[in-house]
Amino acid sequence: MDLSKKTIDAVPHPDTGQKFYWFDTPRGFGLRVTPTAKSFIFDGRVNGRKRRVTIGRVDVFADLKRARAEATRHADAFNRGVDPVAEKAGKKEAEALKVAQSLTLEDAVKRYVSAPKKKGRGYGSGVKLKKARTLRDINTITKRHFGDWMATPVTEITGEMVRKRHAEIASVAPTQANLAMRYLRAALNHVNDESDSATPLIAANPVDRLKRLNQWAAAEPKKTRVEREDIPRWVSAVRTELTGLRFGAEHRDALLFILLTGARLSEVFGNEQDGYPALTWTEVDIEKRTVTFRDTKNRSDHQLPLGAKLTEILKARKEVSGKYVFGNSKDEVSHDLRTAFIRIHKATGLRATAHDLRRTFAAVANSLDISAYKLKRLLNHISGNTSDVTAGYVGEITTDDLRDPMQRIEDFMLREVGP
Repeated sequence: MDLSKKTIDAVPHPDTGQKFYWFDTPRGFGLRVTPTAKSFIFDGRVNGRKRRVTIGRVDVFADLKRARAEATRHADAFNRGVDPVAEKAGKKEAEALKVAQSLTLEDAVKRYVSAPKKKGRGYGSGVKLKKARTLRDINTITKRHFGDWMATPVTEITGEMVRKRHAEIASVAPTQANLAMRYLRAALNHVNDESDSATPLIAANPVDRLKRLNQWAAAEPKKTRVEREDIPRWVSAVRTELTGLRFGAEHRDALLFILLTGARLSEVFGNEQDGYPALTWTEVDIEKRTVTFRDTKNRSDHQLPLGAKLTEILKARKEVSGKYVFGNSKDEVSHDLRTAFIRIHKATGLRATAHDLRRTFAAVANSLDISAYKLKRLLNHISGNTSDVTAGYVGEITTDDLRDPMQRIEDFMLREVGP
């Protein structure tokens, strides 16, 4: 059709959708008509791909020849292999890359901290944010070890920088060095993960150089615990040496509880900084002889049976405490066990932390030939091995399945200890 106002005005609007009408020249120059508008377009092929370019609404072209000139310009560009869609995408990509390249390590850490977790319990079942303790660890460790890098663009952090910094930290604290680098690697990986760019902002994660150089620190996990033969002496000191301390009775019962259940310190005393409450009596069932730890480290509730002696200890504790199991009648809770441990050490020569007691519990359970599957359940450890066929045969291990193992552990721990 010819390019004239009269011709264009005569083209009817469709009730729905869109219709196309084509002008004589240049080939591909047309009119797109919708229920509410008429626009000039150019349709053609460039580099073997079909492309459609919107030139503009008809009402913005007082001179219709200018619309034809625009169509001719696009036809020439197509003939020269200029793809407007790819060109626009390239410009957008370049602009996004330019903005991203100004991203600092501080920005990257903040984005990583606020992002949902990517693995573990809850992954794939909705948004699961990182736990408060994890967030605190990430912020504390990255600021401590990379404080002078925080204003550095992430694209300027090199493998050599990482190698030197890791070596510096590892010379003093090998485990801390590895953890710091894992957090750094995760933050940098997240930069690429959240980018819309087809080209990774960080071509190669600089932390990967540690693996290529085999430089990860050989950090052995802590193995400190109360040895089996020393347990009676340690238990005796706990029962007698804390008298006179402000929270002596509470700490006495709490330490015995941790030893006899393998509980984590935060599960017993809570952690205000991380938002964990101290254990309350609502989670202890004296009649059924169970204790339940809510929203534990691996995001699950963890229920354990109680041994006979521990049940008696808790019955007596309930008579003198408030709402918190290891608080006083005024609901005051003290998680600071340092003075208690000092007294025990002076009396026995044995040094032990709360987590050492958890390791002691695990070691005793293992020595009593309690199955690995029941031990894992006792400690509330989650296996990452999804292909464990035997675990599938064993099935779910219930609280009642753990009653005999828990009683055997308690009997061993409290041997040679009087009533």
